[in-house]
Amino acid sequence: MAPMRSWVVTFLGVALLFSAIFGASYAIAWQLHKDNAAKKLLASEHAAMVAIASRSHGVACQVSGQKPGQLSGILSIPSLNLKAPVEEGTDDAELNVAVGHDPQSVWPGVDGAAVFLAHDVSYFVHLNQLKAGDVITYQTACNSVNFVVSTQQIVAAGSPVSDTTAPSLVLDTCYPPNALFFTSKRLLVRATEVAAATKGTNLDPGQKLIQAVHGVTYSTTAPTALQAQGLTLEQNEAPMGTMQLVNASIAFAQSPGPLSLEAAALETYFGGLHAGAQRQAAWWAALAPGLPMPPQLLGATVTGHDAPLDVEIDSARGDPTQVILRTTVTLSGGSAPGQHTETVVLPVHGGAVTIGSWTFG
Repeated sequence: MAPMRSWVVTFLGVALLFSAIFGASYAIAWQLHKDNAAKKLLASEHAAMVAIASRSHGVACQVSGQKPGQLSGILSIPSLNLKAPVEEGTDDAELNVAVGHDPQSVWPGVDGAAVFLAHDVSYFVHLNQLKAGDVITYQTACNSVNFVVSTQQIVAAGSPVSDTTAPSLVLDTCYPPNALFFTSKRLLVRATEVAAATKGTNLDPGQKLIQAVHGVTYSTTAPTALQAQGLTLEQNEAPMGTMQLVNASIAFAQSPGPLSLEAAALETYFGGLHAGAQRQAAWWAALAPGLPMPPQLLGATVTGHDAPLDVEIDSARGDPTQVILRTTVTLSGGSAPGQHTETVVLPVHGGAVTIGSWTFG
């Protein structure tokens, strides 16, 4: 038995050694592949910069190599009454205030497909209304490029965006355009370049657009101690449904305003649930001035959102006046445990979102 045991130990040792060598080799090979891909991407972008510089006839202008969050240009779509700032990057920091340029794609005006992304319930909420022949313009501080819409596609999320040999533009957003949940589909609008001109356009309109976005701040009236418990959607589980805009202006609909207002409304809603569960009358009074707490909420906790939480934003003369949340919940504890339909109306006063009514069906 001893020789057999020794042989087994030796075999296991050799196997572990080869596994370690294979793992290290795989990691090194993966890193080399990544570095090589990065070099090719940088070379491609450098070539794009050279091509744009040649088209610009020597005009000194930064048209590539922007840092994340840096204003790059202005996207205009006259048929949608859309004018939006474009920033480098596609993270939330960029998409919360602007249309984002995919850093892995070329910039408009050179051979290849330039890819712009935006949230569906933001700048690209009306993207599905574009038709073949509609004009799209992208302006930088030194040149202007015109595109004409050719096709629309609905593809599976994660599908690669095919490149083109000639200059083209792809606008990418979630589908359907009013979804607040993670969708399994994407809407791609493709456009081909038809004209490019070198001129001294200026980016002041883009700067003003970004400043206007930062100026629209919506917030909950929840006390600091309540906010410290975590009132965001990330900290409170609830399946999201769709967003409906009623009487909204085009400028508000095609901006990050609806998403910002939705976030403040959800914080107010979750604050109300926390205040009720913990029997905190002072917290409730700060959230819902003059409104008695519904008896169903007192001492009750939500053990499940049984239906998607739909959001309706009502406006008057283009300005948001209230947010209505509708869902179905299961309450545990309190005076009325069980499943209830729920409608919460949240008035908007300036940038403050409060609770106006809270009813159970």
